[in-house]
Amino acid sequence: MTLSAFPPRIRARVQREVPLAQFTTWRIGGPAEYLVHAASLRDVADTVAACKTANLPLYVLGGGSNLLIDDAGVRGVVLSLHAMKKMQAFGNKVHVEAGASLGTLVTRCNHAGIGGPHGLAGIPGTVGGALAMNAGGRHAEIADFVERVVWINPQGELESLYREEIDFGYRRSGLRFGVVIEAVLAGRHAAPAELLAATREIMREKLAVQPYQEFSAGCCFQNPMGSSAGRLIDLAGCKGLAVGDAVVSPMHGNFIVNAGRASCAEVLELMRQVTQRVAQTHGVVLKPEVQMWPARDVLSLAA
Repeated sequence: MTLSAFPPRIRARVQREVPLAQFTTWRIGGPAEYLVHAASLRDVADTVAACKTANLPLYVLGGGSNLLIDDAGVRGVVLSLHAMKKMQAFGNKVHVEAGASLGTLVTRCNHAGIGGPHGLAGIPGTVGGALAMNAGGRHAEIADFVERVVWINPQGELESLYREEIDFGYRRSGLRFGVVIEAVLAGRHAAPAELLAATREIMREKLAVQPYQEFSAGCCFQNPMGSSAGRLIDLAGCKGLAVGDAVVSPMHGNFIVNAGRASCAEVLELMRQVTQRVAQTHGVVLKPEVQMWPARDVLSLAA
C-alpha cells in the first residue's frame, strides 16, 4: 500500500512509521506503518474503505490504556479517533463521540446532573475503546448506560444499533470488530453535588490501592468468575516480580507497570510467569484483559 491508496482529501492526515509508544499508557510499542488522524465520520469511512481495497489490517486507537503493542510495531493502518471528541448533554442523556475521554464524560455528566456514568470514574481511555471492550469496574460498566451506538461494522457499513442489538459481556463486546463513531448514553437524574461526592469517594478508593502515578495499562488480567485476579496474583507471591523494567506493582497484583524502558517482550514474559504461577498455586488459568497488537495466542502464556 502507498499513500496514493488513500483518498486525496485525507492524505494530509496520514503519517508513515510513527512510533506508537507515545500513544499508550504503558509507553510501549513500535511504529505504525500508517497512522491516520480522523476528524470526522467521512475520514473514518474513507480509511476503512482504503484498508478493504488494499486488504490491509486496520487497528483502531483509542486512549491506548488497555493496549500492548509489539516492539516491532504493526503493519497496516492505525486509525486514531482522538480528534473526534464532541459531547452534548441533554436531559438525562449524553451524546458523545468515540474519541472523548471517559474522564471528561464523567465530569460532564456530573455537572449536568446525569447519574450512573460517575461509576466509571478513574477508568482511563476513550468512550469508543470503552464500548469496544465494555470497560468498567465494581461500580459500573459502560454497557449499563448504552441507549444507541453508531459504528462502521466489519462489512464497512454505517450502522446504528440499540442496546439490545449489541453483544455485551464481561470486558468484551461485538463492537470491537468495527469502528465506533458515537453513542447516546442514558443515566438518571441526580444532584450534581451528590455525583461529585460519589466520584471523589470512588477516586479516593482507587488511588489508595492502584498505581495511578506509574505507566501501566490498568488491570492486566480478567477476574475469574467469583474471584479477583489481583488477589490470586498476590497469594501466588507475584507482587514485585520483574522482568527487566516490567514489574508487577507492589500496590496491586493485577497491574504491571513500566518502571523505565520496559519492552513488549518483557511484559509478555512477565505475564507468562504470573499466569504460570497462578495456575500452579490456584489451578486457575488467568485470561489477559489487555489487548495485544498484533493479536497473540494468549493461552500460550500459561505454557
